[in-house]
Amino acid sequence: MKAHKLSTKKEVKLKEMSVDDMDYCNDLPQMRYENDQIVAITNLAKARTAWIRKGVEGVDDAFIKSLTDEEKNELSLAIQEYQRLGE
Repeated sequence: MKAHKLSTKKEVKLKEMSVDDMDYCNDLPQMRYENDQIVAITNLAKARTAWIRKGVEGVDDAFIKSLTDEEKNELSLAIQEYQRLGE
């Protein structure tokens, strides 16, 4: 586990995720194509929440609801980076 402080000073403990959990989070976003071009990406909020749920110690709905969208984005990116460091 690694302590991480968001830019807003909230502190969390990042945890090491299993390969299956990382695959689950990576597989959530879906791209829709038309004429070989991406026209929409869906499930981004679900993926962001999944990264937070699986990558932060002691997370519950109340914690996730307490985060702003900016904090959720920052935290999900920090979690993903932390997982890459362990590979």
